[in-house]
Amino acid sequence: MMQRSLNLLAIALLFVGTNAPLTLAQSIAQTQQIDRKSEADRLSKQGQQQYESEQHEAAIASWEAALKIYREIGDRQKEASILNDQGRSYTLLSRYEEGIRAFDQVLSIFQQLKRRNDAAVVLMNRGSAYTALSRHEDALRSYDEALSIVREMNDRSREAEVLMNRSITYAYLTRNDEAIAGFGAALAIFQAANDRNNVAKALMNRGIVYNFISRYDDAIAAFNQALPIFRELKNRRSEASALSSLGDAYRFLSRFEEALTAFDQALPILRAIKDRSGEAGVLMNRGVVYDLLDRNDEAIEAYTEALSIFRSIKNPQGEAEALSNLGIIYGALSRHTDSIQAHTQALSIYRAIRNRDGEALALMNRGIAYVAISRYEDAIRAYAESLVLHRAIKNRNGEAKVLLNQGNAYRALRRYEDAIRSYNEALPVYKAVRDRSGEARALYNLGATYFEIGRFAPAEQSLKSAIAVFESIRLDRLSEANKISFFETQAVSYRILQEVMIAQKKFEAALTISEWGRTKALVERLSQQLQPTDSPSQAAPSAEQLRQIARSQNATLVEYSLNERKRELYIWVVQPTGAIDFRQVKLTDVLPQQCSSIAQLIGNGRQSIGVRSSQSDWLIVDDAAQKNPCAQSDRDANFRALHRLLIEPIASLLPTDPNQHIVFIPDGTLFLVPFAALKATNGQFLIEQRTIRTASSIQLLDKTRALNSRPKGNNVLIVGNPLMPIDPNSTQAKQLSNLPNAEQEARAIAPLFNTQAITGKAGTKQTILQQISDARVIHFATHGSFSDRNGFKSWLALAPSENDSGILTAEEVAQLKLNADLVVLSACDTGRGRVTGDGVVGLSRSFIAAGVPSVIVSLWAVPDAPTADLMKEFYQQLKRNPDKAQALRQAMLTTFRTHPNLKDWAAFTLIGEAR
Repeated sequence: MMQRSLNLLAIALLFVGTNAPLTLAQSIAQTQQIDRKSEADRLSKQGQQQYESEQHEAAIASWEAALKIYREIGDRQKEASILNDQGRSYTLLSRYEEGIRAFDQVLSIFQQLKRRNDAAVVLMNRGSAYTALSRHEDALRSYDEALSIVREMNDRSREAEVLMNRSITYAYLTRNDEAIAGFGAALAIFQAANDRNNVAKALMNRGIVYNFISRYDDAIAAFNQALPIFRELKNRRSEASALSSLGDAYRFLSRFEEALTAFDQALPILRAIKDRSGEAGVLMNRGVVYDLLDRNDEAIEAYTEALSIFRSIKNPQGEAEALSNLGIIYGALSRHTDSIQAHTQALSIYRAIRNRDGEALALMNRGIAYVAISRYEDAIRAYAESLVLHRAIKNRNGEAKVLLNQGNAYRALRRYEDAIRSYNEALPVYKAVRDRSGEARALYNLGATYFEIGRFAPAEQSLKSAIAVFESIRLDRLSEANKISFFETQAVSYRILQEVMIAQKKFEAALTISEWGRTKALVERLSQQLQPTDSPSQAAPSAEQLRQIARSQNATLVEYSLNERKRELYIWVVQPTGAIDFRQVKLTDVLPQQCSSIAQLIGNGRQSIGVRSSQSDWLIVDDAAQKNPCAQSDRDANFRALHRLLIEPIASLLPTDPNQHIVFIPDGTLFLVPFAALKATNGQFLIEQRTIRTASSIQLLDKTRALNSRPKGNNVLIVGNPLMPIDPNSTQAKQLSNLPNAEQEARAIAPLFNTQAITGKAGTKQTILQQISDARVIHFATHGSFSDRNGFKSWLALAPSENDSGILTAEEVAQLKLNADLVVLSACDTGRGRVTGDGVVGLSRSFIAAGVPSVIVSLWAVPDAPTADLMKEFYQQLKRNPDKAQALRQAMLTTFRTHPNLKDWAAFTLIGEAR
């Protein structure tokens, strides 16, 4: 991927004045040598014309000739002016050392002439040259000296210019707070002077630094302020730059559609002004977004188009970067030959242009590609070359990454001691460069390697250290979605540590680790809602805390953890008495012969009752259309097998009283299990024997219970069959189908609460959002859809209005502040979404995040008629018994008697609190 960089807008290199009053001696000398001065002036003007037409070598030669004459006739002011001009040209030619020598000579002359204001200009120019050489401390000293002078002279305009360039240097030194403050100070001066161009530049620079330090919302605000100014000034190049930077900010916030919109606006501008380099850069950024959206063909197309431009404008650096990005995406698509070829081409280019950073990176990427096709020895050779280069150029970040990848290759070859040595070499480097994520990855890999060779004590120590580092990383400014993604990258550390604990028979400790890795983002968010002044806990919950939660719930808690790698299932049972028991199940001993995994068994169970498992179609399907032999062998066999797997190993630990609650804490694909439908050997469904509900973690139960103590809304909001919007999943702008039974359901439920159902055109998103915060019960009987790629894009269908599509997304729900005691999502697939360590990221999670302690959802699309019957019965039961879990159980049993097909009654589950 493209490296993040600071493309800041500096104040251009400046001229110095030449109209200073002359001394008497200078005047006499000029009179005597008028012809020579005229020749020098002609050469000076010629050099200026050459400079303006970007003929910098010719300009330097003209100025050199003029300089000789000015020195001979003793015109120190003109000498200084020419030296400054030469310094500017040297800088633009990237001959920075020569530029600095020229500026130093100018400064010496101005000190003699006491031209302090002009000296400030030269100090600024010298600072720019130092910056180009990455001699940022030297640049800072030049700018500080210039700033002192212009403030003494009370030159506010020049002060703002110095502040701007000094702030750029602060940014390069990652002194970001000082950079932002400096841009702010410059901005205030530019605004006071109504200098619109520099106002926009200061806003842009501040936005770029905000982007760099992940303050993306602030960056977006800054870019959106700069953009209309650039448009007003008809500065199309800067307008395109602002749009490109805006797209970057949206990309880092995972607001991918907005990022693409910004990039798509920048592209025609860049094409119109024939900025081919800028065009290629935006295409590269667009490719990154397509890559993140898994729109791989479009990503490849964007990178390929950028590659073509870089080649046509003879930009080998850009060409190599495009090839590197193509190599990475080819690798992700398992096109490993193409990946190796692309990285090899990039490597050749980097070597040709003597870009040792790029060469080192290309070697590492090629090593990664070799690992993907098990060419571990080739990978190790590539890593060894890369490591030598990274060390030679003192790129410590790259050095650490190579060592980590080298360790992974050694580990794949079972050269464990070599792997351990590589990880141990990577660790101090990651610490030195303060890369906390990298440090955590190295510690994880070290712990996993120790575990593989049975060295449990150092494995436990390394993994706990990895998690401690991970827990120390502050994520305050990340969006909810990005927090979840970040936690997912570290989830494996908790899982392996859990295995280490089980291998040492530390079963209670293993449970605390299992809990520690679950619902981190959601628990943190609810903790902040409940106790805003408290800092998020970085420690694992203790076994005693988990016991206390079981007691406060007065329920038996059953936590599952799937180990797909070892094909094992771990089960903990925490009883209200405080007893904690552990069971370990070998999947191969329990799964039917035809089923290779739990996921297949669950999918087969769904198919056997006529429910699709795919997200692409959430309608009920014809039973006859099911072709899977495992699914069709016996309608009940799959649910009996799930009962054998999930219930029978712990049956003796479960309460015998059917009114006592059991709370299931699933893991991974187990979130899709309809626990109510699991069938015992005596032919009874689990719901006939037990009162059940679910939660994403034991810790989350503690938070939802705390939510119950908050004040509740006064009203009841019942929505049924709103006027249907356009299906956002449809490519043909097709309207979602009408749900007449859902309307009947809403009209039947509303009188139980002495309220009116909201149906048809009245059910607009705007109307619902106006009423939802004051509701204590919220009921949606409408279409719903889930996204198993981005759970926050799951949605409920409401009536469209003039300015709104009518689609209420999970992302929008999560931003609400609700006061409801219960939300019922009587809609298709509302219990589904993207399965993560934070639970199922979808509608149910978003309502809990918004402050609702109890949510009822469905695991598939239930037919209208039985849903209406079940929901009416549920509310009638709830009137008689405020226990939501028992009310749902009785409603399911009643519906089962009139609609015995599993798909008609078994989809619903209560998440969270029962009372």
